[in-house]
Amino acid sequence: MSIGISIRKLVPSDSGIYRALMLRGYSEHDSAFTSTFEERATKLPEWWTKRLQDPTTATLGAFDTGDSMIGTVRLEVFQRQRERHKINLAAMYVMRDYAGKGVGRRLVDEALNEARKMPGIETMSLTVTADNLPAVRLYGKVGFLEFGRETRAVKTATAYLDKLHMWRPVSADYVTQ
Repeated sequence: MSIGISIRKLVPSDSGIYRALMLRGYSEHDSAFTSTFEERATKLPEWWTKRLQDPTTATLGAFDTGDSMIGTVRLEVFQRQRERHKINLAAMYVMRDYAGKGVGRRLVDEALNEARKMPGIETMSLTVTADNLPAVRLYGKVGFLEFGRETRAVKTATAYLDKLHMWRPVSADYVTQ
């Protein structure tokens, strides 16, 4: 259970803790992300601040009872005119110590709530590393359906990784079988 966990939209002044948490994620779960620790570690603090200022996105943070950020997820609205009804869920990360305690579920639920507040947003999509089974299970539990698999989507130093493409309506009354 994620009792005592609070979730809020991050603001530019959160960029330092957001950067630190994401770098930890890239380091701990290298295969879960397309970006690498090395790529992101070289980004200047201003880059992280700009990410939180971008009006076409929303980044949420999960905080423990001591107000330490323990998880995050990012929403990115598609920008092409014919795709503006869609939003992408990205950069999901929960610290290892909090895995399996409902924090990820709360972040996804809050991301869906945030998307419902955005005018015209109808569907949410995501990609997830195919062998990241806890994440795949979580997304399935909240109604995401797989619509494709990109074979060899990511190349690491030692392996190729497949990505699953998933989607769901943002409607609150959407229920899966």
